[in-house]
Amino acid sequence: MATTREKVLAEFLKQPNRAIIGSELATRLQISRESIWKAIQVLRKAGFEIQGQPSKGYTYLGTSKLATPVIQNNCQKFVGQVMVFNELSSTQDQAKAAISHRQVALPAVWLAERQTAGYGRRGRQFYSPAGTGLYFSVAFQLISPLKNPGLLTTGVAEAVWQVLHRFYPQADLQLKWVNDVYCNGKKVVGILTEAVTDLETQSAQTVVIGCGMNLSTTNFPAELTQKAGRLGEMIDRNRLVAALLDAIQTRVTDFPSGEFLTNYRKHSFVLGRQVELRGAHETILGTATQINDDGALVVSTPKGSRTFVSGEVTKVNVK
Repeated sequence: MATTREKVLAEFLKQPNRAIIGSELATRLQISRESIWKAIQVLRKAGFEIQGQPSKGYTYLGTSKLATPVIQNNCQKFVGQVMVFNELSSTQDQAKAAISHRQVALPAVWLAERQTAGYGRRGRQFYSPAGTGLYFSVAFQLISPLKNPGLLTTGVAEAVWQVLHRFYPQADLQLKWVNDVYCNGKKVVGILTEAVTDLETQSAQTVVIGCGMNLSTTNFPAELTQKAGRLGEMIDRNRLVAALLDAIQTRVTDFPSGEFLTNYRKHSFVLGRQVELRGAHETILGTATQINDDGALVVSTPKGSRTFVSGEVTKVNVK
């Protein structure tokens, strides 16, 4: 059952930026005006900006904090469980642990204001300070076992690109194969897509998609200052994550078509450039010439053309 605070917030979310008189709220919720006042004080302490004016009432102006009900209110397609934490070691680990112990119905998303051990590909640490970024992992149950992980990975990256382009229209956003987003030559988004294998069926029908985003982060550790960048000024993170969840939800359904690849190629950070690609057992130097219809990267090397369905581009010659 919803608390008084949750009920009051729900009323505000229905009519943001509109003044609502306390007595009107009390009548709607069938509680006392004193209870309304107490709930508003609790909401304010929790980071919700609520302006009060005599005779005009209360106006909800938003929040800089990630908030489950606000995210859910902004989602148009994503209808899964939304869980927000002040701090986690890793949203990806939290999601996979919950799935393995069958603790949650899917889809579901785990968000953290701060991560102490966030990571990306090959377990590489992702710097995750509080208040300047967006860190989440979202899990879905696929309709059928995953057969082309390359298309899913590139597809999710392109879906994220689309949303970020809408929220940061002035930013020069590019996609680095497989699933990083760059801005002005520096990494601003890392995406990690992992399949969870069912032990009974030995099929991969659950995917966990982790996203780490530097929105307005500037104070990076010394070792990251030349590599990591930011998207721009801080924006409404609740609206942003809702849009991302909607887009990823859609892409998890339509990725097999590969229709997104045209835009992915158009904004590629690697095509036509010399790259260093690290595979499972070797490192390859060559020129990235194509991203094929399976989302694989084709690299021209002195020994001939090679196609990679997995791996990591560790260096890109931008000259």
